Amino acid sequence: MKLSRLPLVPAVAGALILSFGAASAQAAPLPQQRCANDGGISFNACLTVTSTSTLNEYEVTAGQDAIMSPRYAQEIIDHGGQFRATLWGDDGSRRTWLADLELKPGWPAAGPDGLGVELVRRLPVTVLNEDPGSGDEDELYAEITYFDYHVGLNVTHRTGTVRHSFVAGSDGGGSCVVVCP
Repeated sequence: MKLSRLPLVPAVAGALILSFGAASAQAAPLPQQRCANDGGISFNACLTVTSTSTLNEYEVTAGQDAIMSPRYAQEIIDHGGQFRATLWGDDGSRRTWLADLELKPGWPAAGPDGLGVELVRRLPVTVLNEDPGSGDEDELYAEITYFDYHVGLNVTHRTGTVRHSFVAGSDGGGSCVVVCP
């Protein structure tokens, strides 16, 4: 199965192509890689951070496509799935919990390519600045987890890592930080 057929991948890829150059002039150059997958075998997980129209506020979205049959995916949803996502800061040997994300309306969903879910939350720059006072670049990633009742285990996938200097007033208030909608 090709990753380009997954529901999240075309949206993220298209947004990257259209908006990569739209980052604030004050923002550090942004890497293109914010997704993680296992070569298209079982999942693709992405983290997206965009500024909002409110100064120093960002919308953080974690999305995942898990490759499985539509029936298997629907059964996970029908049995509760317990979908959740946590946002983390990463400094190599130390990781810091930053926030829990909430299910976006309309998600999770089962489709021909499997199980899709998006979780979102608006957060102030002070939460995303996981290295306050250091001037260092911030590294953010999410872990998306659901309960697969078929095997009786939680399944967790980690997104790619967003690297950006989240500093109050530098690019909040309408400019695109990573991917614009």
